[in-house]
Amino acid sequence: MNSGRILVIEDDPPSRMMLARGLQRLGFSVEASQDAIEAQARIRTSGATAYDAVVVDLRMPRMDGLEFVSWLEGHDASLGCMLLTAQQEDAMRDHQEHPALLFRMQKPTSFPVLGEALQKIVDFTLAHRVEKSAVVRV
Repeated sequence: MNSGRILVIEDDPPSRMMLARGLQRLGFSVEASQDAIEAQARIRTSGATAYDAVVVDLRMPRMDGLEFVSWLEGHDASLGCMLLTAQQEDAMRDHQEHPALLFRMQKPTSFPVLGEALQKIVDFTLAHRVEKSAVVRV
């Protein structure tokens, strides 16, 4: 069974609803935002540690997924992200300049594959938070 608190950022309402429900069925706790601006507000209000992973659509109005990941890296570098895109060339592009971007997947993808990747991101995030808090205590 999967666990973790996931923030889904998807501008298409049916896709957002389907993604949130599918991840909940896999055992994740999910909150969803309609765009990156709304997601930023959620993180500013509740703190980045309120989430263990972020799933963000690449192409959105106002702020795209990579712009959001850049903002997030400056806000909390320990929170891992997955980029979803409908475009194959975007899914294959190298995004090494974004260390928080741990997975890129092309839509549609199966929920078991998505869940497995998300659990890896959750585990990564939690391990980095423990490591970060241990360094602070020393």
